[in-house]
Amino acid sequence: MKTFSTNINGYIEGYYGRLLSWSERAQILEKLSVCNFNTYFYCPKEDLKHRLSWRKSYKKNWIEPFRSFCKKAKNSEINILVGISPGLDFIFKEKSCDFKILIKKTKQLKSYGATFIGLMFDDISPNSQNIDNKKPEGVLHAELANYLSEELNEKIFVVPRVYCDELIEEDCTYLADFGKTIKKHISIFYCGKKIIAETNSNDELTTIKKFTSNEIIFWDNLYANDYCPKKIFIGPYIGRSNFDNTMINPTGLINTDLFILDLIRHSVYQDNNEIGWKKILKLHQIPKQFQKIDKYFFPINYKPNINSKKFDYNKQIEALDFLLWKWKNSLSREWYQYMLILKQDLELLHGNLEPNRIEKIFPIPLKDTLLKIKWGNK
Repeated sequence: MKTFSTNINGYIEGYYGRLLSWSERAQILEKLSVCNFNTYFYCPKEDLKHRLSWRKSYKKNWIEPFRSFCKKAKNSEINILVGISPGLDFIFKEKSCDFKILIKKTKQLKSYGATFIGLMFDDISPNSQNIDNKKPEGVLHAELANYLSEELNEKIFVVPRVYCDELIEEDCTYLADFGKTIKKHISIFYCGKKIIAETNSNDELTTIKKFTSNEIIFWDNLYANDYCPKKIFIGPYIGRSNFDNTMINPTGLINTDLFILDLIRHSVYQDNNEIGWKKILKLHQIPKQFQKIDKYFFPINYKPNINSKKFDYNKQIEALDFLLWKWKNSLSREWYQYMLILKQDLELLHGNLEPNRIEKIFPIPLKDTLLKIKWGNK
């Protein structure tokens, strides 16, 4: 059986709501090469044939650019890991044709140039599949991964349905069932204690390692914002001391993601997190005014120093006005909406957002609630 053992690290195109173009994916490959990262995980939720319509084969207008993409990756010694996510409606009945469809499609992806296959069961409801036997869900998922690996005659990667500790429900035996069944050569993606882990230390993986000795790849959602589209996280790579067996699932905004990859490289390999952050701000020509409001964009695991000086409201608005109206480049365009939302939130918080602005920018029922809170006594 073909195996692969190395330190896996790189970029996951695995978010909701955005789909990169092939030219943008090529830019990510170039950045991965510069950063000495080695893997691109293609698993965008918005690709219908990856998830919702996984049984359907890709057409020529996808296959040809994908072949070219894989060729570029190979020339740069970058692995292309391609995910397929059949968990929403896979039929586990004996003699189900879904098994043949899955094997056929993954072999096609391999023939197009994919280095490895990732089998994904994330973001599905417990026991949501058409299951016509008495086997536990975790056993079925692991058996399917084993079967796929055997048919391809090589190791694969798998994302279990329970991919972090906070998804473990009371009396849940999924990880125990999955861990005792999965073959040892198959690598498992896991997020740690939470979907957005505070660190990528070994402590984050204590639970999953109770159930399996398989190689664990840390799926890092630190910069993901598809779950909170009014916010963006572009601060230091906090809580991470390395990028070993770690892959980042960021924003889908191409220039922002290139910025994040640069940030990770400088944070964990060349500098410490804070020095790396400041160096990347300078490298990407971020105006000094950004430092007046930067902590609003730090990742959610950021814990501010309670003794640090509070930000001055007027200076914050002044900085935001400069960044919104006078800073112009590819990053400013991607960050514009988030900085404008921040300005409006600060004005609202300090009582400086006029009723006519609230009428325009907030949807019902939030608009009516805000107006009632501030002007209900008039």
